[in-house]
Order: sequence, then C-alpha cells, then structure tokens
Amino acid sequence: MKKFLFSVILCCSIQALFAHAIWIETITTGKIGQPQQVNIFLGEYADNQRDSIQHWFSNMKDFTLYLVTPDGKKEKLTCVPNGNHFTATFTPAAAGTHLLSIDHTVATVYGDNKIHYYALGLVKVNGSLQGINNVKDYTDFALLANHQKAPKLHQPEKLQLSYKKAAPTAGEVTVQSPEGWAKKFKAGEQGDITFSPAWPGRYMLEGTFTEAVSGQHEGKEFKGVWHCVTYCMDVAK
Repeated sequence: MKKFLFSVILCCSIQALFAHAIWIETITTGKIGQPQQVNIFLGEYADNQRDSIQHWFSNMKDFTLYLVTPDGKKEKLTCVPNGNHFTATFTPAAAGTHLLSIDHTVATVYGDNKIHYYALGLVKVNGSLQGINNVKDYTDFALLANHQKAPKLHQPEKLQLSYKKAAPTAGEVTVQSPEGWAKKFKAGEQGDITFSPAWPGRYMLEGTFTEAVSGQHEGKEFKGVWHCVTYCMDVAK
C-alpha cells in the first residue's frame, strides 16, 4: 500500500511539473535608447499561477537569459529576483527585432525524462523586423509566427514548431488565452497549427514534444527528452 501511494504521489508530481512552464513577458515594441524591462515567470499561465521564486524546482533558478540583437550579437542579461519572478533590463541601440531567449535543462530527471525548457520573447524596435530570422538561427527549439502582421481577433494565426530547423515528431502546441481558456493542438507534418484568437490580450503559446533518446544526465538514466518552448503573443482589441 505504501509503495502504491508513493507511486500515485510521484505520478501526480510529475504531471504537475510537466504542466509548468517558464515564460518571458515584455512589451513587444521599443525605441532606440529607451530601457526595456523583461520579466521571467515559472508556473501555469492559463490558471494565472506564478510560482514564488523560493518554490522553483530543481535548478530552475539557474536559468540564463540571452539577448540577440538584430545584427546577431549575443549577450547575457543579468536577472534579479523580484517576488514571484525575475526581472532584467536592456536598452536597444539599433532598430530591428531583438530576440530574448532562455535555453535551460533541468538538473533532475523526472519520470524517466530529461526536461529541456526554452522561452522566447521578441521586441520590435522602431518598428523594424530586421533580424527576425535570428529566432531560427539562435534557438534550437522555436515557436514561429507570422510577424509581418499584428495578430487580430477572430483572424487565423498560423504557428510552426521548429527543432534544429526541422519539424519535430509528434509536436503539440497549447494555446493559453488571457481569459483562462486553453486548448492543445497536434502539429501537422510541417510542425504547424492554426488558431483564431477569441479575446484580446496576451496569449501564452507552448510547444512540446518528446525526443526518443536515452542516456545519462547528472548521474541518472533517462529514456526520453521532453522539450517545451514558450512564446507570448499580444492580440489587440
């Protein structure tokens, strides 16, 4: 009975962990010479749950946030604890799309899986899309959207998962709305899904897939790698 209860508790813990994600929130437009604030959260977006920093599991507090400028220069940003999230700032020096990126592997193996988190953020400075392709070039697992137009209510939005510049096998995208509504879509052969925003506000998009590889991580065996990438999309009224 004790073994059974332990198994149930462990299973529930793993499911709760896999429901969590790390994501970046920032204003998606900026101007040259004006500081830009970036916030990093861990929790469950659709339920409006943002974990207190002292409750972040394993080595999640050891993540690194990078900024890639439109010309491809990459720099590490300093992140400061701020209640239930971390905060960083940067000041754009040129027009173009600035990429914010987190690429973090969890130290602990859960349920025979190694967990690899990614988070993306884009800031379009002075209205320029120069450097937008850095999303694919500087990120192993990316969630791509059409940045040529602003997302609109009730208009189809196409998203595409890209892992090392190819569509991952059996990828899924969960769309989490500002109203708490969430829906999971199975990606097509090209890693694509389409959804239509039903409410204005910030949507958190989460792409996942499990890579069928095995090995050892931090002295423990794993039988697969669970990849999770997040990206926030703002939909105007």
